[in-house]
Amino acid sequence: MPQNLWAVFAETVARFGDKTAVEIQRPDRLDAFTYRQLHDMASSWAAWLQSQGMAAGDRCAILAHNDAHWCAAYLGILKSGAVAVPLDTNYSAAQVRIIVADSGARLLIASSTFRDIAGDAAVPVVDLHQVPDHAASAPAEVGPSSTAVILYTSGTTSDPKGVTLSHANLIAERDAAFAVVDVSDRDAILGVLPLFHSLAQLANLLLPFAVGARVVYLETLNSTDLVRALSERQITIFACVPQFFYLIHQRVTQQVQKSGIVTRAVFRVLLALNFRLRRAGINLGRVFFGKVHDVMGRDMRLLVTGGSKFDPAIGRDLYSLGFTILQAYGLTETSAAATINTPDEAHVDTVGRPLPGVDAKIVDGEILLRGPIVMQGYHNRPDATADVMKDGWFCTGDLGRMDDQRRITITGRKKEMIVLASGKNIYPEEIEAHYRQSPFVKEICVMGLADPGRPTTERLFGVVVPNMDLLRERKIVNAGDIIRFEMEGLAAGLPPHKRVLGYDVWFDPLPRTTTQKIKRHEVERRVRERQRAASAPDPGASLDSADRAWLELPHSAAVIGAIKGRLKEGARVFPDANLELDLGMDSMERVELLTELEQRFGTKVPQQVAQEIYTIRHLAAALGAASTPGAGETTAQSWPILLKDLPPVNDPVLSGLLESRPLAAPALFTLGRLVRPLVARVDITGTEHLPPDGAYLICPNHQSFLDPFVLCTTLPYGVFRNLFFVGAVEYFETPFAKWFARLTNLVPVDADSNLVPAMQAGAFGLTHRKGLVLFPEGERSIDGTVKKFKKGAPILAQHLRVPIVPVAIKGVYEIWPRNRAINWGVVWPWSGHRVKIAIGEPMHFAEDADYGDTARRLRDRVDEMWQRL
Repeated sequence: MPQNLWAVFAETVARFGDKTAVEIQRPDRLDAFTYRQLHDMASSWAAWLQSQGMAAGDRCAILAHNDAHWCAAYLGILKSGAVAVPLDTNYSAAQVRIIVADSGARLLIASSTFRDIAGDAAVPVVDLHQVPDHAASAPAEVGPSSTAVILYTSGTTSDPKGVTLSHANLIAERDAAFAVVDVSDRDAILGVLPLFHSLAQLANLLLPFAVGARVVYLETLNSTDLVRALSERQITIFACVPQFFYLIHQRVTQQVQKSGIVTRAVFRVLLALNFRLRRAGINLGRVFFGKVHDVMGRDMRLLVTGGSKFDPAIGRDLYSLGFTILQAYGLTETSAAATINTPDEAHVDTVGRPLPGVDAKIVDGEILLRGPIVMQGYHNRPDATADVMKDGWFCTGDLGRMDDQRRITITGRKKEMIVLASGKNIYPEEIEAHYRQSPFVKEICVMGLADPGRPTTERLFGVVVPNMDLLRERKIVNAGDIIRFEMEGLAAGLPPHKRVLGYDVWFDPLPRTTTQKIKRHEVERRVRERQRAASAPDPGASLDSADRAWLELPHSAAVIGAIKGRLKEGARVFPDANLELDLGMDSMERVELLTELEQRFGTKVPQQVAQEIYTIRHLAAALGAASTPGAGETTAQSWPILLKDLPPVNDPVLSGLLESRPLAAPALFTLGRLVRPLVARVDITGTEHLPPDGAYLICPNHQSFLDPFVLCTTLPYGVFRNLFFVGAVEYFETPFAKWFARLTNLVPVDADSNLVPAMQAGAFGLTHRKGLVLFPEGERSIDGTVKKFKKGAPILAQHLRVPIVPVAIKGVYEIWPRNRAINWGVVWPWSGHRVKIAIGEPMHFAEDADYGDTARRLRDRVDEMWQRL
């Protein structure tokens, strides 16, 4: 039996010498290396290292991206008897210098890409791609207990900890993995994880090179090249961190959400069906979801994930789609994987059982591991080694539980657990997984945050990174409103102590380690710095010279002046201030500001450009190049201008409001009156306040999706037949939904991305003496109470000189609350539950009244009526 890793590789070369070992996919070509070529390159490196005086046990560092040459240098180091020290390619020059010094490396092999960074290390640097031309020499005598590699953990380099792994450690890891997972020379493995990571060395080097499999590396790592490799290189096994699989899941979910209601229903049925079939040993995922499997490649048979906790809900969905995902759990200190799911298991919420030869136990909630895969210790750090090794057991620092079948479930990281002042223990990854259910939340980091000097004020705080690709795709500019709506809705599904009570929205990605774990301490540091900066008396003090110069430019000054005129005194205005999140501008105010500046600059910003404006700098860039400040008018009367030129009567969408429906209207009214008692029993008062004819707005509070149906089927027929609605386009994209919208006088237009057309649609109907039903809250209430009203209804009422009829609705929330299923217990006629609707006297507002004041007056009137119900 081979005693070291070089001997293992030499046996493979003897069997598969002419077989391709490594392929490098480049944008314009494919480079291939056979096992014999790789063996010869490694042997040249070994002979050269020995000629340089490298002896058994000496350390040699490697700094490069994944490549056949990286593999050859690594294997050459092992053949020479030296110890490989792979370096993180994200290290700075200072970090490389620290790690090289700490490891005691005598030599650094680096690719030309990292030559400058490597140059700061106080050791000779050799070019990775200049393979020394040396005749092969005999391999060094290396025993199983000799150190093979030192891997530095992905923490801070101010306290470096190098994990020393022996040949015996890595061979034991290989043998244990082979006992669970079938890998053979017929497999092709896509290696995107960096080889300085322990899971990558196992999955993309040690395992395949032990059986003659083919490994494919990418010269450039992006979605295009990744999909190309999956489809062209006949990949059968792919190991990656969870974030990649989250991305696949997110894209599938988004595509399904774009489809019609029938397609969505069929998808959910097939997903549930295949889950049950897989539990019975039958997998029809490729049949049911062929397009999804095409993305991953038709030859794909195993997906492997590790490095951080995997979201069990996403794991279940991917399992139901037909993918076989092996979740591995382990640490660098355990030579990579310590537990893994077997291919035939459906326990997607666990990380499986310990590998053969590995013992595991739970002590005070912490996972402890023991076995031949556990490290020798930390390099030159007996103190740190003693902290984690207790009576032969390695204390992982991870929290979890073990069932009676020895399956382990990870609950969190011991040092990351949040203990609130109430004594409640919170595992941030659990909370983050819950909020990531929103397609608009790309990333989130949850922490415990208290006011300085007031520890009892600690609450859960989050940093949310929106999914900007999805927001741009849907042309949504008010990211803050969307995130608030999603966070608020998802919070309802959590116990109070697990709800995020405050959050920041960041547009830059969260800082992560090379294994894609969030750098939580770094995030918390930045949050506290931002909070301190926000409370600083002089916001301009933190601006650099470039920003100060930008503020002095004529177009910048004009934009800043217009913005300051709309904000409260003392508001912080700086170049990269977000119009919505930092300056508090809602969608209406954004439109008003842009219209004013277009007049002032004498230009027109295209709609697609306007949808990309998030900050003051973006706004100035959109306006500045087009014209000269002060060229046009300076009036800020935006809405009278925007509502002046309305679409023609033959508009393909709006013309439906003017169609006569002598049969459809009474048929719909009768059908609604028959169906509504099956859903809700209604008590209504104040119908005498409804105008007999002409244009007006009906403005109710918004409790549920059922509000329009319940309200309209309760109103008198004379009112019903004259009503129209403006609804979110996302609900009316299928042919049937479009037909139904036209039949019911509903205009599908997305106010999030097309606010002006939405307002013009409302104005169009009102000018043709129709009654508009408009929910001023703009969204369903999270708890059934009346929330803040937006300014759309006041703008229409004031400039079209039409009254607003306030309406209060109570009791529909109990039937179908937001983000929850229908409560059938109150639907049944014998439940006794009744919905109450109150209609108030019409309200008239002066044309020059402040929109915000009008919205507040309207909201207060509706709330007063609602309280009385």
